[in-house]
Amino acid sequence: YSAAAIAAIAFGVRTAAIEANGERVLARLFAVEAELPRAKPQIRSLAEGLLPPERAGDFAQALMDLGAAICTPKRPACVLCPWMEDCLSRKRGDPETFPRKVRSPKGELRRGAAFVLVRADNAILLRNRPPKGLLGGMAEVPTGNWTPQFNETAALADAPRPQRATLRWRRVPGAVEHVFTHFPLRLTVYKASADNGTPAPDGMRWIALSELSDEALPTLMRKVIAHALSSGGKRDY
Repeated sequence: YSAAAIAAIAFGVRTAAIEANGERVLARLFAVEAELPRAKPQIRSLAEGLLPPERAGDFAQALMDLGAAICTPKRPACVLCPWMEDCLSRKRGDPETFPRKVRSPKGELRRGAAFVLVRADNAILLRNRPPKGLLGGMAEVPTGNWTPQFNETAALADAPRPQRATLRWRRVPGAVEHVFTHFPLRLTVYKASADNGTPAPDGMRWIALSELSDEALPTLMRKVIAHALSSGGKRDY
């Protein structure tokens, strides 16, 4: 970029100088689906197709200023943009999703187990996470600890144990994966059924499946529940 910018701005060479702001503008203008950095050659090619016959330096600076002042990463001011009518991402209604980027999980993979217990009257066992910390105060199905040293053979030691209930836990095939800011997570999901009248263990509660939309369930837990309810599973424990 530095070499192209010097060539265009200082010496008037007809070349495309594309930095991060310019990449964002062009990725949105043409709705480039390829993810960065793989999309860089395509974006450069698109920029070269827009280069004017003269004043490449002014074009480079205008593109940079457009991205810095109007086509911003969040809440772009599309109504002020000179390319508003031609912008494909604006027509789609999702300019903030461009440019596409590969999410690189940070931190070591953590693993754990989640336990989906459904009562015969279609109620599911939930609890609330501690008020402070990750997903603080939000609802969840019971889980064990999330650690890099997860031992699946001992996972059922963390399963909920309602009084007067004999449960047969079965492992749901596959796993649920989720990426937090500081680490990726993979949860093994177990499912069991309970009879009507089964009491909830201390600190937990039964919620009708039809009322789950009213619960403060994080995306991770919605994925866990959907995974459990959509799969029959075959192994009993």
